Amino acid sequence: MLLKLTEQERLTGVPEQETIEIAIEQIKKNGYIGFESVLSPEQIAELKGAFLPMFNEYIERFGYNTGTNRAQMHLPFLQPFINDYMIANSFAMPVIKAVLGEGVRVTYLASDTACPGSDYQNVHSDMPPLFPELGVALPAYSLVLNIPLVDVNAENGPLEVWPGGTHLDPESTKHTSIDGPMLRAAQTMHSEKIHMPAGSIVIRDIRMWHRGTPNVTNENRTNIALIYNNDWYGAGGSIHVPQEAYNEASKEVKSLFRCERIGVPAKMPWEW
Repeated sequence: MLLKLTEQERLTGVPEQETIEIAIEQIKKNGYIGFESVLSPEQIAELKGAFLPMFNEYIERFGYNTGTNRAQMHLPFLQPFINDYMIANSFAMPVIKAVLGEGVRVTYLASDTACPGSDYQNVHSDMPPLFPELGVALPAYSLVLNIPLVDVNAENGPLEVWPGGTHLDPESTKHTSIDGPMLRAAQTMHSEKIHMPAGSIVIRDIRMWHRGTPNVTNENRTNIALIYNNDWYGAGGSIHVPQEAYNEASKEVKSLFRCERIGVPAKMPWEW
């Protein structure tokens, strides 16, 4: 489900209370929510301008790593990737904090790019449930935020998701790769391919079934990808945070990265 911003929300850059409530309900019950065209064209251009040279160098050095013509690439803790509009987005943060709690933090700063010729990924969940032996659905503990840098349509590799409870069934998400009877279930269950303009945002429960789909165009489809965790979940410390960049970041961004490696040089994508 993608929510269109109201005229008032576009003018103020702040979500209305009803919008926040709808988003929270959708994440808890269906596993995801989207907001259409949140970032401005200027912000999208700024991110693309910084991303593309890094991505091209990364592919030259390492090639693809998450399937045919598909690459996951970490991003450095440097501008413009640590702007509030990306990390502490005014539409995303009220929803994320309402679902996860005030102690939320970022533990993953990266991207996912489906290049021309990319194929289907296997249906999967990014994380298995906590304590699956209990046999009960636990509250969300980790959320993924995606921001597409291009318009996403049926041809260029949209994310396909299985809403309606795949994030809540302990049996269905015991493994990060959905196989056996669960794969058969995925083939017959309702799924949705998320088509959205560049600069939209999508928030999903990390346990939700999903997969990347083929890009049959001649252009890359890039999503920025961030993971927000409950304060008590995940050790942190893998993101290198230069002291100067940290000092210049907003109070919100500083708080979100407080458990990472502050005071060390930025880790570039090809250094992971």
